[in-house]
Amino acid sequence: MTFRPYPVMTVLTLISLGILIWLGNWQYGRFTEKMALDRQTPDWTVLDGEIVPGSEILSYYFVEGQSGWMRVVAVDTGEAVVYTPIEIVQQIDPPGVCEGEHCPAGRLSARGVYKPAFKRNAFTAADDKANRVFYVLDPAEFASLLPDEPASRVKLEVFEPEVIRFVSDSGPYLIDNPYARLRLDDELPPQRHFGYAITWWGLAMALIGVYLAFHHQKGRLRFRNEGKS
Repeated sequence: MTFRPYPVMTVLTLISLGILIWLGNWQYGRFTEKMALDRQTPDWTVLDGEIVPGSEILSYYFVEGQSGWMRVVAVDTGEAVVYTPIEIVQQIDPPGVCEGEHCPAGRLSARGVYKPAFKRNAFTAADDKANRVFYVLDPAEFASLLPDEPASRVKLEVFEPEVIRFVSDSGPYLIDNPYARLRLDDELPPQRHFGYAITWWGLAMALIGVYLAFHHQKGRLRFRNEGKS
């Protein structure tokens, strides 16, 4: 085999190749970090208190490709007012806030974990406060619907119960709460990072192929016995 590489093209290719491989490795590192977090068991704590009457709101739910709505209520522990989801409804349109005697009331006690409020971004839809519909799970936003006294005691973190009621076309049943984990919920899921890593590594392989094919076409890369009859 004979190989006479173009110097400038070779330098630029090596730099680009290094960047692509680095990006792939970085994305794979994020994938392994988040998968490790998902395998860890949170330090569970208990929320115990009285549901604040008329505090229910609906918050948009999206995780692992599944979307729907969470029914979220405020719970008064005596020291703080804590917002916690009590039900996930899997449907496109918001189901409507519960009204009347069938609404959640009384004492609530659950094991779970406190999580930071979700962050709004440029693509987040506008909230509909008149109908108590929100697109970000943020107690600071919900507090504006409470009377002044409980609003002043609202905890800025969300309490995610270990298990939650899930309502779909097949009926209601209990599931492990997908938000009750150590990983932040408004981050990219680990599978997305793995897909990005494969993409960057694939581009690196394609760059090598284009580089070699170009040199072969220009006659600067030849293999043994090539051209012999």
